[in-house]
Amino acid sequence: MRKIFKYALLFAAACTLSMTFTACGDDDDDNNGNAQTTENQKQEALKNIVNTYLNDVVFPTYSNLADAAEKLYTQINGLRIKLNAGTNVTQSEIDAICNTYKLTRAYWEESEAFLYGAASDFDIDPHIDTWPLDLPTLAKDLGDNAKISKLNSEDGIFWARTEGNLTPENLGFHGIEFIFFRNGSNRNVSIFNNDAVEDDSNFTGLDVHGKEEVIFASAIAGDLRDKCYQLEVSWMGSKAAAAHIQRITACKQQNAEEFQTTVAKNGLSYGENMLAAGTAQSTYSSWRKVLEEIFIGGCSNICGEVADQKMGQAYRATTSGGISTHIGEDGTPEEDDPNYIESPYSFNSYTDFKGNILSIQYTLYGGARLNSEVNNSIMNYLNDYAPNIGKELKNRLTVALSALDKCQNSGKAFVQAPGAPVVKEAMDAIGELNNYLVQASDWILQN
Repeated sequence: MRKIFKYALLFAAACTLSMTFTACGDDDDDNNGNAQTTENQKQEALKNIVNTYLNDVVFPTYSNLADAAEKLYTQINGLRIKLNAGTNVTQSEIDAICNTYKLTRAYWEESEAFLYGAASDFDIDPHIDTWPLDLPTLAKDLGDNAKISKLNSEDGIFWARTEGNLTPENLGFHGIEFIFFRNGSNRNVSIFNNDAVEDDSNFTGLDVHGKEEVIFASAIAGDLRDKCYQLEVSWMGSKAAAAHIQRITACKQQNAEEFQTTVAKNGLSYGENMLAAGTAQSTYSSWRKVLEEIFIGGCSNICGEVADQKMGQAYRATTSGGISTHIGEDGTPEEDDPNYIESPYSFNSYTDFKGNILSIQYTLYGGARLNSEVNNSIMNYLNDYAPNIGKELKNRLTVALSALDKCQNSGKAFVQAPGAPVVKEAMDAIGELNNYLVQASDWILQN
């Protein structure tokens, strides 16, 4: 009864004071209503951002990557077939392969702001993009007639990627790069036509010729193609090219575990899983958690890799005057490697790094290869709701890209001068960009 009496007194007091506070009550209702309206608008905006991100950034990037990798394999395999038949190839064919390689490489680097999905879950990233090469082992493999015979067979692609047959470091992009580029230039066709012996010091004493190199390159290019198809199918599901889905289905029959294409928790494609955010079916509890993944698992992650690893390892090892270390992913110190240089044979390192930062730009702007933001973009959302953060983030992005342009225009490839001052400038600029990516992510998550 005491509780009832208390509530009765409170009710009476409320009635007595109702005339006095009517206006205040109306303001509170308006404020709550406005806040709810704003939140509803944000939710709708975030949903539209994710749709645009998938349809205009992720999907076309992976589709273009898959198509380019297919073309690269077709060109290299055509070279293999001609050389097997005793037919000479032309410099224009070698140049065409080099051009397609660089195009494929560009699409791959422009996808690295979303490595958090299938590329990481299925170990596709390390499978196709590990460096430096293990050249001594590659030399032995190319000088092994039994292995060359396997690579040259109908099942050469499957044999190449089967664990234990080839060294993992020699698969993917950089094994192909070594075959077709040296010292920043396309290799001369005479290497392949005149049965010239491979002259890299690791091949001394081995009878390795251009034909064996092309056989190797064809098999691993086929594996690269399949892995790029896997990325496309994993994200796009049934929206991926039908022929690519068919090829992945055939790869699954050979090795189902290696060619998974769906999110383990729910069996959805990675795109479907993202679009189901906020439902019990998705691994994302809200649209804001999707944005956190995009910012931290994607953009921030690649910022850190470019500044601290891709550029940082060789820079620190070169400028330290001795042994230098960095903190590894497990939190323990790791020794820096002066040879940890991406794309050293094509001199494409700076282009690779810029592609990585451009992948952040395309993510923020809402479209692959866009130079300005679209309406349903992360950057436009920040412009609307947190303009100071948006302005500073865009500025840091511009500074980072300009620093990489300065590296590209320095007159020396990264492999030639990894300790140059312009490298440190770029590392610092990319690190600052990373700081603002984290800040923007935190703001979106909390507001």
